[in-house]
Amino acid sequence: MEAESFSLSESFSPDEYVINIIRRGVLNSQNILIDTPSDGRITLLSGDGEYFSEVEDMQRFCNLPSSLFKVSVFNDEKIKQYKTGIGRNVDELLWQAGFYASGGRLMEGCRWDDVLELCHWPNFTRVPMTSNCLRIASLLSRHATSIEYTITLLKISREEAYQFYSAARCAGVVRPVNRAASEPVLKPHRNHALLGLLMDKIAQI
Repeated sequence: MEAESFSLSESFSPDEYVINIIRRGVLNSQNILIDTPSDGRITLLSGDGEYFSEVEDMQRFCNLPSSLFKVSVFNDEKIKQYKTGIGRNVDELLWQAGFYASGGRLMEGCRWDDVLELCHWPNFTRVPMTSNCLRIASLLSRHATSIEYTITLLKISREEAYQFYSAARCAGVVRPVNRAASEPVLKPHRNHALLGLLMDKIAQI
């Protein structure tokens, strides 16, 4: 019960951060611009599975309140303007969003008693990690293991295990095998970009 009480009091909602803005775009195969007044912007091209970042401080960006982000949906012409070369893998962006927002807390939808299976190795050369992320991934790659047993066996902090799980779950690196994971239903972003173009045309009439 002690572990359960910790997870309930030290959890976070992805709705409060950029996580679910990104996930919404990816799940609905949308190409979107995620913009802020002063902290940069990210171009997410879900159709190509890549993103372009104009963010100097990703940790700060991923911890901003979701209300600060402006989201615009691209049409085909806009994509050509923002696609500048080869982007980075969108899974890396999802990992970063989960890792930084977590800060040692467990994301809602994840449970402290989950038994995890590693689906594939993340590219640790391209994402933020704690000192024991490699050890956790290595353990899970050998056999499905519970969060509690991982903490005990590797002698790591609960916060580190929770941060790994939150980031890995966002990126699709791990999945719980002891239960059916309930993923949120995220509706597509509204097409603000096309709405803006329509309003411009009306203004010119």
